[in-house]
Amino acid sequence: MTTKTVADALHVFYELNSAFADAYWETNNIDNKDLFFAMRSLLQEELDELHKLSMQDHIYPYEPINPSVLQLSGKLENLSPRIELIVLRTQTANRLSNLLPSVLELFGSNS
Repeated sequence: MTTKTVADALHVFYELNSAFADAYWETNNIDNKDLFFAMRSLLQEELDELHKLSMQDHIYPYEPINPSVLQLSGKLENLSPRIELIVLRTQTANRLSNLLPSVLELFGSNS
C-alpha cells in the first residue's frame, strides 16, 4: 500500500463530492437524499480544512483533519454492498463503486 498524499485525498474527495451530488439529485427517496446530504456535508467539512493548507503541504501524507470525517468511513462501508439498490443510475453507481476503495484506503479502512 502506497502512502496517499494530501493531493491524492483532494482529488478523490472532489470526485466523491461530485458523485454524492449526482446521487442526491437522482434519488427520489427522502431517506437516501438525507444519507447523501449527510455524507456530502461531512466530506465538505474535510475539504474546507484541506483548502486551508498551503500548496507545499500537498506532498505530505494525508491524515484526516476533521475528526467527524471518520464517520464518513462507516457510512461508506455500509453503503458499499447496497449501492446498486440505492443509486439507480448506472453511471453514478459505477462512479461510487470505483471511488469507494480509494476513499476507504484514505481512512485506513480494510474494505
